[in-house]
Amino acid sequence: MTFKETLWTMAASLVTGLVLALFAVLQAPYNALTSLIGVAVFIMYFRKFDRKGLRITFVVFSILYYLMSVFMIAVYQYIPAQSEMG
Repeated sequence: MTFKETLWTMAASLVTGLVLALFAVLQAPYNALTSLIGVAVFIMYFRKFDRKGLRITFVVFSILYYLMSVFMIAVYQYIPAQSEMG
């Protein structure tokens, strides 16, 4: 894996993970827009890189970025509610 492939993989999986997290949080019709962005990034990445290892890495890191993003969004939504109570 070259440095350029690594940067593309990290950037594309970060964007995909973030838009998947936004898809889980936003209301309709905005979640449909994030879904389209995620599919577009996915298709763009799979057209650009055809090696199986890069594709597996992309999917794994997208899932990891999704989980981290959902956790951060949940913490962000929870902390202001806690500070108003106390």
